[in-house]
Amino acid sequence: MAEPHDRKPILTIEQQIEHLKQKGVAFELCSEEEAADYLRDKCNFFKLASYRKLFSKYEGGPRDGRYVDLDFGQLRLLAALDQELRHALLGMTLDIEHFQKVTLLREMEDRGEDGYAIVADYMASLTTANREYRLRELKMSGRSPYSSSLYAKYSGDMPAWAFLELTSFGTLIDFVRFCARRWGDRRLEASHYDLKRVKSVRNCAAHGSCLINCFAERGAARGSASSGVSRRVAAVGIPKATRRKWMGNTAMQEVATVLVAHSGLVPEGSSRSRAASELAEMFARADGETEALPDKGPDAAARSALEFLRRLTESLGLVE
Repeated sequence: MAEPHDRKPILTIEQQIEHLKQKGVAFELCSEEEAADYLRDKCNFFKLASYRKLFSKYEGGPRDGRYVDLDFGQLRLLAALDQELRHALLGMTLDIEHFQKVTLLREMEDRGEDGYAIVADYMASLTTANREYRLRELKMSGRSPYSSSLYAKYSGDMPAWAFLELTSFGTLIDFVRFCARRWGDRRLEASHYDLKRVKSVRNCAAHGSCLINCFAERGAARGSASSGVSRRVAAVGIPKATRRKWMGNTAMQEVATVLVAHSGLVPEGSSRSRAASELAEMFARADGETEALPDKGPDAAARSALEFLRRLTESLGLVE
């Protein structure tokens, strides 16, 4: 159970700005009037304020607890870059899900699977509770105007190509593991774990959760990236110290996994071009306003993280 916290009153726009000023946030890169319009129409205070964790505070003295050289314009820039990064990553995770299905069906064909037995065997392999959950998931798809006809046609005897269209990303991931073990394919089983991280990023991006502010938590990873992802990151020529610094962050591990998976799974074509364009646009925006973000010291985390992502995407051939 979470620790109880003091309940805070809702603040008006004017009170939000005054609160930020009391915390040491300046309004030089962005006027108070512009900030008020932004908070009213573009981004809520709670989300914007979350980027403050990337900046340091004074400790002791008359300014104890106030932020050191933090401007509202920096928070606004980070929110914009975060949105663009999430948008690019969301499209990439959808690409990965799609092409994983394509690859899986091709593998079934190569191995002589008929497409029906493998689905029946997968469902039979589940515990009663898990099987009921998967069946409820399929029935829910049957209620959708976009998949009801597909479910109605195949619900009694479902082939893999219909099953993969009707199930969630989570079920796809579980099915990948089943197929990997059925075929004794260690590479495919390893990809199952990477897909879990891809799904985590997909959920973050789809729900609009903040991402860049998580880069403040270096060295706080709950685990490590897969050996396959770690090898790919090591192979692109990024110094070991830099890799250790950023791959020790859970969010960065997951984003790196998306980049590596996309580079290896998604073929040349419109999907890769779209991802490259969106990533390049985000990096160009960061370059265009680079003077707004510190490049040295404890407050350089955001800029340093974006530079790590740039080097990784370039080395993986995702952007030029």
